[in-house]
Amino acid sequence: MGLFKKPERRSVALIDIGSGSVGGAFAHFEALSSPSIYYTARVPIEVREGEAPDTSMLRALEVLGNILITHGAPLLRQETGSAHIDSVVASVAAPWQDTKILVGSKEEEKPFTFTHSLLDDIAGKCEIDTKGRTRCQNSVIATILNGYEVNDPFGKRTKRADLVILSSSLEEAIAQNIERALRKVFHAHEVSLTAFAPLSYAVIRDMYPHEKDFLIIDVEGEATDLAFVKRGLLADVASVPQGTNALLDAISRGHTTITEGSAGVIDTGRNARFAQLVGKMEEDWLCGITDALKSFSTRHALPRTIFLLADEQARGFLERVIDTPKVHSLWLSDEPLTVITLSEKHIAQHVKTKGAAEGDLFLAMMALYSNKQSL
Repeated sequence: MGLFKKPERRSVALIDIGSGSVGGAFAHFEALSSPSIYYTARVPIEVREGEAPDTSMLRALEVLGNILITHGAPLLRQETGSAHIDSVVASVAAPWQDTKILVGSKEEEKPFTFTHSLLDDIAGKCEIDTKGRTRCQNSVIATILNGYEVNDPFGKRTKRADLVILSSSLEEAIAQNIERALRKVFHAHEVSLTAFAPLSYAVIRDMYPHEKDFLIIDVEGEATDLAFVKRGLLADVASVPQGTNALLDAISRGHTTITEGSAGVIDTGRNARFAQLVGKMEEDWLCGITDALKSFSTRHALPRTIFLLADEQARGFLERVIDTPKVHSLWLSDEPLTVITLSEKHIAQHVKTKGAAEGDLFLAMMALYSNKQSL
């Protein structure tokens, strides 16, 4: 299944709700064409003293909505002939989102026929307690018959059936407030919420079809999300409550600069205070990452390919941190890791950036995901 075939012409508002900022874009889709992004904007989430993070996020979302309508909608009309938004897709990251990978199975001595009712029965037994939470997604992302992934399993005979199910949820109040804010701005009936894991998994798997085993590490403002893909299937997810904001704050307090041509590698020798701040941030982040990877390694052999998604200012620094002995030791081997740091250039061939849009990796990935979901 390709990324670009579309049955219709439509415009979609893409909203990326991260831990440190909210981003938005107007994307336009046409059949047999790459998605086009005509406008982008990003607003930092600024937590005021004594304020709940949820309140700060919703305030930033309101500001973003006003920017998109005031500045983006006229440009969308100019470029496409209409400012009408057909739907809204919002990706919600940690700490707002909770995502789990569940596996349900049925095995018999004699072959049985895989049916829709059997799928519902297996999936129903995988239900988790979501009291007080709203499920954003509860979808079967893979069906495995007798050990092999099967895209169309219905009617086939098997002795064992395994379902890999992705379940993501939000607190009801947060989900309702997000949807209410988006409907108020865009007046769209179709508002869908998704999460980091299914979005990044679907896009990267299509962009790199020959990579079957890999990790995705998405480092945002206040948190880091990890997804583990094994044999082409999303096998595990985790979240770490440390991100890049502490690093960027250390930069500002240390009055340092990122040297030209250094690909974001930060000069920790600039002054002792800065080195101390960055060292603490690095240690906290490393502890969280290694704990998550250790948890993965108890269930699976860790893959040697890592896709890193991060703010441009911190990419080089995070590449260096990942390449430390503390992380390498988890693989029980001296072989080098393959770290692919995704940037706007990797996705430029798949998404057209036009008008007043600026390169934004996360919003471009959302455009590819939205395009794929409607095939």
